[in-house]
Amino acid sequence: MPQPTNSSDGDEPRSIGVGARPKDVVQSLERGIIVLTAFDAEHPSLTLTEAASRCGLPRSATRRFLVTLVELGYVTATGRRFALTPQVLELGYANVSNFTLADVCQPHLNSLVRSLRSSASVTVLADSDVRYVCRASVAGAMSISIKVGSRIPAHLTAGGRVLLAALPEPDLAAHLSSASPPPTGGATPDPRGDRLLRELATVRNQGWALADQLLDVGVRALAVPIRTRSGRTIGALSASVVESQEPSRAFVARCLPRLLETAGAISLELRNGIELQHT
Repeated sequence: MPQPTNSSDGDEPRSIGVGARPKDVVQSLERGIIVLTAFDAEHPSLTLTEAASRCGLPRSATRRFLVTLVELGYVTATGRRFALTPQVLELGYANVSNFTLADVCQPHLNSLVRSLRSSASVTVLADSDVRYVCRASVAGAMSISIKVGSRIPAHLTAGGRVLLAALPEPDLAAHLSSASPPPTGGATPDPRGDRLLRELATVRNQGWALADQLLDVGVRALAVPIRTRSGRTIGALSASVVESQEPSRAFVARCLPRLLETAGAISLELRNGIELQHT
């Protein structure tokens, strides 16, 4: 919370901030925001005296700000105590609700690529496929040619398997029943067979999926779920390499901790009640 730097016993607001300030700064607006941010998890309600002390403002000025915020509907007054109302959520919702999943994930992907030196992507389920909503690649490194918006059968990708494993059983059955069977005699598992169901059960239990040369020869990918704060899986974060000499076990050991860390950071940015668009 911003803190004023000087004290005053009078009714005149004090100087806020350090150093020279632009002459066009609206000090009353700044102080009103300081009063709003005085409330937090440890201080869900405040008396006038407590609010003035936390803000470093005179009681009379703090009272005027609180009365104004009550009138606007952002603060409620019960007896001698003040508290924020849910209406304060509207201050950020109008902007945050327009964010796409790609907006949230892309900066994390860019950082992940620099760290792992492998391609990274975020996918979501689209019928029996996964759709790529954002990607990042290592400059100059070999990678598969997949663009944002591309769709691939979910069971052929690590991200798709993470997403399928998170589905309730009736939804999973519906997804797999609509998938096309593999070519006769191929090594690709039948999406409607018991083998894939057993593999998805393993993914569900361990919390990650490895797809080793399922999509194409030489392509290896590792994926973890992206969850909202309520625990709902809304996407999958994956790292992939092409024609790597690194053994699968070493690839998992190297990439899994960083993938889990990044997925956790993305989840922290997702807010309950805000439906992010996938495109």
